[in-house]
Amino acid sequence: MRIGAIGIDSSHTPVFTNRINTLHKEGKTKCQVTHFWDPGNHEWQHPDGPVQSAKDVAKWREDTIKDGAKQVDTIDDLLKNVDGVMVLNISGHRHLELSVPSLARGMPTYIDKPLTCSIDQAKALLAMSRQYKARCYSASSLRFVTEIPKLDKEKIGNVIAIDAFGNGEVMDIMPGLWHYGCHSIEMVDAIFAHLGHGGGVKRVSAIASGTNTTGYHLLDMEYRDGRIARIRCDRNGAWAFGATVHGSKGIQQFVVDFAPVYTRLVEGMVKFFENGTAPVNLRDIVENVAVMQCGNESIAQGGNWVEVPVVE
Repeated sequence: MRIGAIGIDSSHTPVFTNRINTLHKEGKTKCQVTHFWDPGNHEWQHPDGPVQSAKDVAKWREDTIKDGAKQVDTIDDLLKNVDGVMVLNISGHRHLELSVPSLARGMPTYIDKPLTCSIDQAKALLAMSRQYKARCYSASSLRFVTEIPKLDKEKIGNVIAIDAFGNGEVMDIMPGLWHYGCHSIEMVDAIFAHLGHGGGVKRVSAIASGTNTTGYHLLDMEYRDGRIARIRCDRNGAWAFGATVHGSKGIQQFVVDFAPVYTRLVEGMVKFFENGTAPVNLRDIVENVAVMQCGNESIAQGGNWVEVPVVE
């Protein structure tokens, strides 16, 4: 099964190409990344350095080609040569635009995090996926941590609350919660899903402290069934993610071991392309986008509660 990648402005393109093609060579998947297309406009700002380096892009392009993918000149050239698409451009602002061609052809489409940087754009993707019967999903690697399946529902009982933490890295083109907040938000979503609860965020409150390279974001989420969650996205502490789950019977907590996470993410991607089962429902990811946008609105309002729109 031929997979095409869109975007060459982050390390995800060479990393996913290498991992998928390695699995293919080992006979563990019929998927193979065979082509990629560069939509251009590589400039983005990282808090720790200058505008995106052309040297980095050149290296990512070189590594992707080295692992067996051929660069094509247009999106049409890409789509006529592949059976499924990964939209890996780093900017969530461009994900709707870059996903439309494959979705309109009914092709299975994986979209890198964040799905979009707009509730309206996320809903448009969901509508297109349904209209053209094109399988589509997006996911943070934090959905695939091995610690979540080990949480014991019987010992926890009814889930009351989750306290979670994660890195709070920010990027100028995707400020606030968009760039790295999505990781912790999706981790919390995955915990609730494993413990038998759907989404259903009713309202959020968020504050920001410090600068782009120091400080933190705090995000509170209140769910329609009474559950609550608090996430701290820190830019000063050690780079780590984890959570404490509070239940009616007991409390369990974990710190993420990242060694197996990327492998599990890629395994989920190839299974999606092969058999049609997405690791997460696209509707749930659209709600996560709504949480991030409403969280950023709350930050701008000094922490006021902002209602999260219902996603059908």
